[in-house]
Amino acid sequence: MTNYFELFADVLKEKGITIDDLTKHNVVKKNVFYEFSRYCPSLANGIKFANFVEVSLDYIFEITNENNFKKYKISQTNFYNNLEMVLAQMNIKRVQLCKNLGLSRSTFLRWKNGAVPKLSIVVDIAKFIGCHIDDLLETEK
Repeated sequence: MTNYFELFADVLKEKGITIDDLTKHNVVKKNVFYEFSRYCPSLANGIKFANFVEVSLDYIFEITNENNFKKYKISQTNFYNNLEMVLAQMNIKRVQLCKNLGLSRSTFLRWKNGAVPKLSIVVDIAKFIGCHIDDLLETEK
């Protein structure tokens, strides 16, 4: 099981930022940050953290060793469209993705209707497809 706290804490150490800094700048409360040892942060908290420390989620989740940070949009309204585009480019069917990650068809319908997946699901999708998390999320221009 992934210890998300360690992944995020390593980035803080690398950037010279403290957990108190996160609280002071209203990124995430201290107790919420410590919960990352048990739970993956929400997509919103992951994005707020990445934007504050100016590190890509791909780098945080060790999908890449390079930090190609682009500021993420807080509201991720195009996740479904981005996912569909990447699936088509990689010639992967939704059924394959659902089967391999244990997702239901209704999950895709919720995403199509604007729901946002959990960050852990976005990470799992990127790893399964072989793409970057940044390919699935919106960044600011």
